[in-house]
Amino acid sequence: MSRYQISETDLPKRMRQFLVDIDNGGAASVQIRQAVRPNISSALRGLIETARCLGLPDRLSQDSGAAFIGRLRRDGWTVGSIRNVENCLRKYAYATGEGMDWAIGSGRFDRRPVELVLQAPHWNKYRHILEEIKANTRPDVIRLADRWMRHRACYLHCDEQVVRAFGMSQSSVMLIARFMAAIDPESPDNIYLQQVQRKRFVEESGKEPAPLSMPYDSVAEPFRSQIEDIARKKQLSHARIKAICSAVRRLCRSCERHRLPLALNMESARAYVDDLFGEGKKPITIAGYCDFLACFAAHAGYDRVLSVELMEVQNATKLEARTALKNKEAKLARSPINLEDLAVLAYRLRRDAPDVDDLRNRRRDQVLSAAIALLAKVQLRVLDLRNAKVGHEFHRDSEGWICDILTSKSGVAIRGRLAAELTPYLDMALLGDVGEEHLWVIYQHRIGTALFGNPARNWQAYSKDWLRRNMATLTGHSPHIVRTLIYDHIAHDPALDVRVGAALCGHGHEASRKAYEVNAPARRRSRATAALEQIAKGLEDYEAA
Repeated sequence: MSRYQISETDLPKRMRQFLVDIDNGGAASVQIRQAVRPNISSALRGLIETARCLGLPDRLSQDSGAAFIGRLRRDGWTVGSIRNVENCLRKYAYATGEGMDWAIGSGRFDRRPVELVLQAPHWNKYRHILEEIKANTRPDVIRLADRWMRHRACYLHCDEQVVRAFGMSQSSVMLIARFMAAIDPESPDNIYLQQVQRKRFVEESGKEPAPLSMPYDSVAEPFRSQIEDIARKKQLSHARIKAICSAVRRLCRSCERHRLPLALNMESARAYVDDLFGEGKKPITIAGYCDFLACFAAHAGYDRVLSVELMEVQNATKLEARTALKNKEAKLARSPINLEDLAVLAYRLRRDAPDVDDLRNRRRDQVLSAAIALLAKVQLRVLDLRNAKVGHEFHRDSEGWICDILTSKSGVAIRGRLAAELTPYLDMALLGDVGEEHLWVIYQHRIGTALFGNPARNWQAYSKDWLRRNMATLTGHSPHIVRTLIYDHIAHDPALDVRVGAALCGHGHEASRKAYEVNAPARRRSRATAALEQIAKGLEDYEAA
């Protein structure tokens, strides 16, 4: 102790009071034995002496703590002795709150008492739930969250770089993301925590994203090269190329089954058609496969007779399919539904989403409610819905949302201001759990990302069958049924021109309109009529826009 020139009386008042508390057994928040009291006094005197020599403030801080420990190393102190000094200074920091940043950063382990951790100023906004936090959260998670809050307070705005600068592992990011989403669900910081959590998982697992595969990659030669040439010409859509690949793979299986050479000719085409009928496929399915193979034959330069023969089978089976009970008719009979039912479902999902405990399920319901509500008002195909980007196809201004979409199938433009009742749904898809006061901050951040996107995957759109799978679970129908529901409403009211429904659904041809008309049962007709006033109002608003 004679190493230092200053005495205890030269220490700042708060340090002297801390030593007095140890003498009286009243050191706050930490159990300090009398035996270590001289060591603590020596550490505090050495700290203040070093700080005064360097012109630093008379307090424990990052600068004074680092300077003092550096002095001890230069003086030849052993590692064990230096750790004892650090432990003494940490006891002072934990008891008084002074120099907490240095105390946390200098230790290999964070052993602060939870009561001390929760006394920090950044916990003030959570005072009303502190007891619940202590009862339901592990102490190490509370300490981890405290270190995150201290780190976050050093930055004006949070982003992915701020989260990564904290230097957490994937498991630590996951713990903080869950904890902060539970105690402060409306904070925009949660978005960046979730994004980094997903990316760190991929980085630490060492799994590289699978390369993007083309639909013809699994097709055998010589068909693969032929389809690749067709795709390169860009005369057919990607969906059409996928359908052709499916038909060609089925042709290859037929050739193998009948022990025929791998080629497209009249013999293999007959085997292909025979297998379709032999497998008990529905007429409309057989018609589709014949159409796909005929399309391939025509674009790949095969004998025209092949495509003509296949189209004859296609036309015959398609005619037969018109007399058969359609799947959607049977489904509607089993599970009656109308647009009003969809609107009620969307409302319930939006209403109940905040009460869903699981973060992923809560986010699913938020996006799903917006998607269903939008489909009931603006008849987009699932592909258009998935591809829609914030700030591109969907714009937000002070009055609400504006739609500007060129449909992928028919190229029909859908432009105009969306109905006001859709605003809370789309806002929820945009914000998730974040509070409405952060709307414009999140909107700027989300520009260029999928409106119906997954935050855990950097706002990429959900999988292709995500909407179909969830709607089928809730309603028994796929999103495509909404087009039939629109026509059910319009077909039974002479005041509404069916062409308005065709334009709204993106159907440019009369045949497409007829394909979607279903004679709804009397029960659904009466319920459709009851909802017609709202639908008509939505159509008038759309035309006015």
